[in-house]
Formats: sequence, C-alpha cells, structure tokens
Amino acid sequence: MVARRAQATQAARLNLNTQVTTMPEIFRAARVAPMTPGWPLLEDAAVVVHDQLILDVGPFDHIRRTHAGPVRDLGGLTLAPATFNSHTHLEMTHLLGKTTQGQGFVTWVESLLANNAYGVDQPLVRSELTRLESRGCAFVADISTRNAPLLAEILASSGHFFTSFQEAIGSVVPEPPAALLHQARDGAESGRGICAVAGHALYSTSGELLRAAKAVSTAANNGRGLPFSLHLAEHAEEDAILLTGQSLFLDLLRSRGVISDYTAPGQRPVPLAHELGLLDEQTLCVHCVTVTDGDIALIAQGRASVCLCPRSNDYIGVGQAPLAKFLEAGVNVCLGTDGLCSNVDLDPYGELAWLAAQNPGVLSLGQGLALVTANPARFFGLENTLGSLAPGRAARFSVVPQPVLDAFLKGI
Repeated sequence: MVARRAQATQAARLNLNTQVTTMPEIFRAARVAPMTPGWPLLEDAAVVVHDQLILDVGPFDHIRRTHAGPVRDLGGLTLAPATFNSHTHLEMTHLLGKTTQGQGFVTWVESLLANNAYGVDQPLVRSELTRLESRGCAFVADISTRNAPLLAEILASSGHFFTSFQEAIGSVVPEPPAALLHQARDGAESGRGICAVAGHALYSTSGELLRAAKAVSTAANNGRGLPFSLHLAEHAEEDAILLTGQSLFLDLLRSRGVISDYTAPGQRPVPLAHELGLLDEQTLCVHCVTVTDGDIALIAQGRASVCLCPRSNDYIGVGQAPLAKFLEAGVNVCLGTDGLCSNVDLDPYGELAWLAAQNPGVLSLGQGLALVTANPARFFGLENTLGSLAPGRAARFSVVPQPVLDAFLKGI
C-alpha cells in the first residue's frame, strides 16, 4: 500500500510539474514504455520535455549526450504514457459501495434504482477526477443519461482530456435530431474535450433513435464525425429481451415505467447492431460479454472498437468478455471502469492489473499497456497528442504500478 501511494504521488508530480520552462528537462527511469510501433520497452531510458511537450525519448546515455538540461531521476519506476479511462459514468460517482455485488444484472439494477442514481455530487466528482489525474490518467470518456452538460463543464475545468457522451434512451427522436448532441458552455473552450452522443442499449433505445444518434455522430465535426458509444452484449438478460421479449429484467423495466410496449426484434445484440448500421470505425462497443465468434467477426468486419470493463462485469456478476478472441480477430480493444456504481475506483491501471491476472499469458506488458494508452488514443482521435511517448506529444505520463507489473510477470 505504501508503494502504491508513492507511485501515485510520483505520477502526480510528473504531470503537475511539467510546466513551461526555459530549457528542456530530462526524466530518467529504469524502464520507459514509449508505446510507439516498433519501439520495445526501454531499459534505463529517458524522456526529454520542454514547454509541456515531448522532445525526445530513448536510452539515457544517448539522451544525455544529445540534450542539455536538468535530470529528474525517477529511480526504479516504469514510465509510460498517461492512461485513458474509455468508459465511465461520473454522474453515479456517489454510489460507491451502495449497490449489490455479485448477484447478477437484475439484482444490481434493483439496488441502483433504490438510490438517487443521477443525483450528481459535484465536489465528489471533482475529487475523484483529481485522484484519477494523480494516478496518471489524462483522458476520461464519460457517459451521462441526465447530466451531460454539467459533467462536461466539470471535466473541462479539470486537467483531463475528455469526451462527454449524452446518452440517447427511449424511442423519441427529437426535431431536429442534432439536438441529441449536447452543448457544454465551457467544453470546447478548454481545448481538451468534445461533446458527443451515445446510444444506451439495443433494448432501451429504439432502432429509429439509435440510427438517428449514429447519423448525427457521423455528420458532426464538419463531416469528420464524432465517436459513438453503445452498451452492447453486456449480460444474458439483454440477449433474452431481444430474442424473445421475455426476461426478469424486462419485467423490472416495465414495472418502473422505463419501457411500456416492447416487441422483441428476434435478433441477438451484435447482429442487430450490424443491421442498424451502428458498427463502424467510429463506434465503441462497450462490455461485449455475451458475444459469439460470429459476433466478434461482425465487429472486426465493421472495424469497430471494443471497450472492456472487466472489474465492473465481475462486480455485477455477468461474466467476462473473451479477450483473447478479440485480440486474435484484430479488434482495437480499450479498457474502462464503468463507474463507482459497479467498481471500487476509476483507475484504468486497476482494470489492467485485474485483466492480466485473470488472463495469464494472453497479453505481453506492451499489449496490456496499449489497452489503456495507444489503442484508445487511436479510437478517440488523439494519437498525435496522447497515448505514446514520442516527439510532439503532450508531456503527460503515468507510472506503471507494481501490481500491474506483477500481474504480467506471473503470466510469463
């Protein structure tokens, strides 16, 4: 525990102290993970920083010969790019420890609904974001059902890069459909964030509304498009609702007035998402627990990315996504924490340590780090700013925690 606190403190100092200076500063570490194609994990290496940008990275001996400036020696630490939390629900931050664990999706939702699920505790959200930044996380993708503009403004005032998703739920398509894309007063002004739209799920958001939300996302940003997110194949109840219209979860949603009339489409989640035209390179499919080999092939064919939330899935008790199969299919895989409504913290490294421990030998350390750095940077269009330690990138770092290193060493 002491070592973990020391590493978090070191990450905070790295990211908060890389201010504009008159001359470059050299960060030396026992290991540096550049996360750029073709670059291995570097032993006794260094990163050169000037004006909050990376100038160079390489073996320390080479860097010291070619760059002047003070050296900040980080000792035996492993330095990596700052991390991405690719899926979380900040509006539910206040629900830490207040939901039922390990008894399945229906029981978890019942405990969620027993609380004021959407009552944002602003000071607590700000505190958690500060904690997250201190652990070396630079990017947050937030999904909000009712409070997207507020949370976008909180994110804009933090030190994070971010995507703030407004979740589309129900069946009513607004007129004009562009109203689905929320606006935050300070979001764009920060220069670090964008506002986007997401679908909730195939059973809770009509096909018409999902198509409209996806069309708005595709047309936005002067035709360059925006990221689109969708909870997909998260639990067996979702399959049952879509295939038969018969499930305990659907009964619960009806009793709460969330869904009234419902006609099952008779298709499983991933084929239905494919038919609706939702699976392309700008879509992030979240969870993907109950997928078949054919589903994985459809996701790969559409070049969609996948965000796994393994600790959340374990907390709720819905099973685990087939990590190895996604990797074998060449799918771009990212990690998210889902939120404190179904997790113990928001740290992507906690997710990676758990995933590595549960899948020994499936990932190399470099492949694991890519799940929280280079892969999400590519999906969110930030590969020229974050996700790797390379010249011109933002000087945003993380220190790889010892539990992550231990999890990979045990898998060797």
